[in-house]
Amino acid sequence: MAQRYAKTTRYPANVEKLLEILMDPDFQVAREKVQGSLEVTVKDRSRSDDQYIYEVHTVDYAKGITGIDKSKTETALAVYTWDLANRRCRWTWDGPHSNRVKVWGHLILHVAGDETDLEGDFHVDVSVPLVGGKIEREVIKETIKGWDRYESVVRKFIAERE
Repeated sequence: MAQRYAKTTRYPANVEKLLEILMDPDFQVAREKVQGSLEVTVKDRSRSDDQYIYEVHTVDYAKGITGIDKSKTETALAVYTWDLANRRCRWTWDGPHSNRVKVWGHLILHVAGDETDLEGDFHVDVSVPLVGGKIEREVIKETIKGWDRYESVVRKFIAERE
């Protein structure tokens, strides 16, 4: 059964400014780099008045049950689909273990006066008999640690645009 982590954080930026930051390719690179990615490439898929879809390609050190293996690298692809009118994003992640590991989530922006609440969730489903649930719980633990780094990058980008 999939594991989920969700968190809502208030940022000192109006909703338009925060949306602009979250879709900025420079933000995507900074966000991935602070999480440990070695290389990050952002590519637009499509953009209209209603929807924006882009890809984030990463190269990271290999990860397994025993931890990080710096002798090899792995590539991954995250696809972000923004519903611009509703300020909602659905993202999916495909990596080296995607045949057994499914990762996805959402970002939703809510107006909070002059500020914005960013609601985010992260889901992981590991289809490995006997140990899948344990792996999911470990991924969630790492996700929680990474959320603080993510928030610091958001705050840095907000401060730079004031």
